[in-house]
Amino acid sequence: MHLFNHYSAPIVAALLLAGGLSLVLRRGGTILHWLILSGSIVALATLWLVFRPVASPAGTPLPGQSMLLELQSPYCLGCVAMKPAVDRLELKLRGKLVVRRVNIQSAEGRNLASHYGIEVTPTFILFDEVGREQWRSSSQLDAARVRASLQ
Repeated sequence: MHLFNHYSAPIVAALLLAGGLSLVLRRGGTILHWLILSGSIVALATLWLVFRPVASPAGTPLPGQSMLLELQSPYCLGCVAMKPAVDRLELKLRGKLVVRRVNIQSAEGRNLASHYGIEVTPTFILFDEVGREQWRSSSQLDAARVRASLQ
């Protein structure tokens, strides 16, 4: 389950590629079919490059700021899907909340995953101003809950 969760994007891309190749070969493999398949691959790769989550540099919240820790993988479809919501939340709560994204495949990410018992990405953990864990959520980020916790 960890393999599929952390690497869901390349697994789905490989399945789509295999299906596309199968379809092109069964239909005779004309130039148009190959161009459509190639264009689809380029479009998927471009979308992934634009929307993939990227680990943020290590930072310490300032006094009075809470921290939202996101343990994620750049190859996880759930992480890619949650990135826009996390980005919006980070912009709206600038000054009150520091968002820290950690790639679970890095040494730091493996240590944090082990320390906090994380098995699914993305996992969000909200810490208050003094570093106490307030709550955690796997797979989904409830922005309203984050805002309510900061009140």
